[in-house]
Amino acid sequence: MRSLFRLIWLLVPLQLLSCSDAGLYALDGRGPSGKDRADYSGEVCIPLAGGDAFPVKVVFALAGGEGVPSEVVGYATDALGTLSSRFSGPFITFSLIAFHTVATGIQGSFVDAATFQSALARYASYQETGPMSIRSALRLSKSILAGDMQTSCRGAVGRTRYMVVLVITNADLSCARDDINVGIDANCAKLASSESCSQCELTVVTGEVKNLVQQFNAGEVVVQPVYVRSVPDEATRNHVAAIANAGGTKPIETDPEGLRDVLANINYSSLQTQLILKRFVAFNRNVQVRNGEILTDSDGDGLPDKDEEGLGLDPRQADTDGDGLMDGIELRMGLDPLTVNIINGCNVSLDDDGDRLNTCEERVLGTNPCMGDTDADGLPDLVEALGHTNPLVPEDLLDTDRDGVSNIDEAIVHSDPLSADIAFQAERGYGYSLELTEPTPDGRACYKVRAENITVVPTLEHPHPLFPGVTIPAGQNDIYFYMQVGRDNDPRGAGVGSLYVDDQLRYSEDKGKQPAGARSLDPNAFILGT
Repeated sequence: MRSLFRLIWLLVPLQLLSCSDAGLYALDGRGPSGKDRADYSGEVCIPLAGGDAFPVKVVFALAGGEGVPSEVVGYATDALGTLSSRFSGPFITFSLIAFHTVATGIQGSFVDAATFQSALARYASYQETGPMSIRSALRLSKSILAGDMQTSCRGAVGRTRYMVVLVITNADLSCARDDINVGIDANCAKLASSESCSQCELTVVTGEVKNLVQQFNAGEVVVQPVYVRSVPDEATRNHVAAIANAGGTKPIETDPEGLRDVLANINYSSLQTQLILKRFVAFNRNVQVRNGEILTDSDGDGLPDKDEEGLGLDPRQADTDGDGLMDGIELRMGLDPLTVNIINGCNVSLDDDGDRLNTCEERVLGTNPCMGDTDADGLPDLVEALGHTNPLVPEDLLDTDRDGVSNIDEAIVHSDPLSADIAFQAERGYGYSLELTEPTPDGRACYKVRAENITVVPTLEHPHPLFPGVTIPAGQNDIYFYMQVGRDNDPRGAGVGSLYVDDQLRYSEDKGKQPAGARSLDPNAFILGT
């Protein structure tokens, strides 16, 4: 067993990565120099934590109604109209609350900039009288955030930066009036003055908003209060300071005229968390391994050609019956790949997370259609679906075949987790090496990568599954490379994956690999998924 692990170098978290090539397969005629092995090298960099995969969702809660100066309403409306016009992309969305004694969801869900701007006019006409309750705005903000976190993709929530921006003009009077103080925290209610009670209560409720991070495994929640004053009021300042302290920000104070610049200069960037490399995985979609035997899977559906022929399936068609489900997935899940199965509520043409499984296949498997690695174990759902591991359960500590190598590690070296194939792993398992290189100018880690000993097989000519009339030539091997990244302090946290597919490699028994020699990994060819 020790000799095996001298040969296999399995990926570990970044802090354990070394800068040597120790542990690669010994290339004594068995490795990439063999005619049916391929090796790759190149430089890859951690993707930027930004763009559509790292959304920002902002709740603007604006004081309005009686006692709120009309110039504040005007400046706020103008500022948010200008601000939202800066963000035309889908990575940032907005919600809008107006508050006085009670809070009203003028735009109660997160929408794009154009829809948000149309809601601003309703804030300008907002009229309400009575005592001011900042607490009501925080409580409604919490409901909007919690609702979005409950209904959004779990993976996306883990990458989302949620913001609550409160525009405050008056002190909170929630503790001063019996008609609006239902549910005040018992410890706050015991305080001597209503001002102290409100300060305490605002701290409690803001803390509840912040705690949504833990409750729903969200990326980040911040609460930013902005105090707009003509004549400063110490009680309001104290309330704003309490919200900022509990919300992970610093209080901002401005006059009405300065509100536009203040709102424009708040940081609305994506989640600023350092992503690290969790796994780098190579996967030949046209190779199945079973009990130490290499089997050709020409159509890449998870079933070897010889099995398909024995079952009356077409080894040249990933979906023999044309129902949108790959044959291998249908058999794995107890369905008949020769009978059309109608899966309601999904679309065979959609792949929202970019993992090469359509939404109907994900529904059959039980995987998350907007999360490329449903169980967050670092193995993409496609690799697990076409192999012999479970995409719903992390298997880094599970060793089904009891050969001393975990199921995840077997998937990484492309062996069979259902059979004790130690000799095969030593002979045919994939080898990897990563060496840290210079980071990008914006600080993202980069690696010189090698992936070796990747078996290639002779495949059958077959029609392209997506493009009618296009034929995939005999011998083509589709080699997938996944770069899975995530947060350093969250081994089970939802990360993001980048995928590169090399579909230009051919193999035949007489000619070997075409083109011959080592292959290059192009860092610009990796496509960011979710």
